[in-house]
Amino acid sequence: MEESITVNSCELLVVSIGQMAKTRAINIVQKLWAAGIAAEIMYDWSQSQEELQEYCRCSGITYVALISDKEGSHVKVKSFEKERQTEKRILETDLVDHVAQKLRTKVCDERSNREISDLPVQNPKGSSSNISGVFEPHGTAVIPNVCIVASEKLSASARRRCEIQVQTRLQTCIATLQQKTNEVEILAVDLPKETIRHFLSLECDADEQTFYMTVKELMSRLPKQKYLESVCDEIYNIKIKKRVPLLVLYSYRDDYYKILF
Repeated sequence: MEESITVNSCELLVVSIGQMAKTRAINIVQKLWAAGIAAEIMYDWSQSQEELQEYCRCSGITYVALISDKEGSHVKVKSFEKERQTEKRILETDLVDHVAQKLRTKVCDERSNREISDLPVQNPKGSSSNISGVFEPHGTAVIPNVCIVASEKLSASARRRCEIQVQTRLQTCIATLQQKTNEVEILAVDLPKETIRHFLSLECDADEQTFYMTVKELMSRLPKQKYLESVCDEIYNIKIKKRVPLLVLYSYRDDYYKILF
């Protein structure tokens, strides 16, 4: 049975103000979806800014893009972070990259905050308690590392968008896996789902020699491509060298994944 992939949250609310703005808003939402950013649309918002902020707070939405007839080729991006509200006017063509960067920064900030909260607490004399090893999550979800093996060179902004897309698409799967272990990594590849299924034949919990024997068998069933070899090498790095227990192999081409144990 194939694993389902669901998106449970809205990261950006696109609000159209005025009749002509509706078409622009629809086009913007389509571009956001294509970039892997979970977005919703609201037509003809006529309430106050305070009511908009309250709606977003109750819905768990941090960012809002206001599309207005009066703004021409620009949009206003509002962010509601904790008790602080900011607003920035940007070109419509820059919106996807701007939001992707915002979300990436938010992910990094949340990770940093978790790590800071898990630092050893100093005793009254100022000396740290004797705690060693990695940071423990203490019930907080850990954002897994995402490794992208692209079939062609990606720009920095395209790579960021891909990372955000992958993290968004797999959030339900990762939350389930992290009930067993926080040692989960994601390998995102540009392969069809039919090819992804073949990777289940790899002996990822064996030694190096056995692993590459199964790689050889895999390659014999598929067109011999340098790209496939790169994917197998990265699987070796994650599963054999680093000994990560769970690897999610994700096709960003077909929005499909399999788990390599």
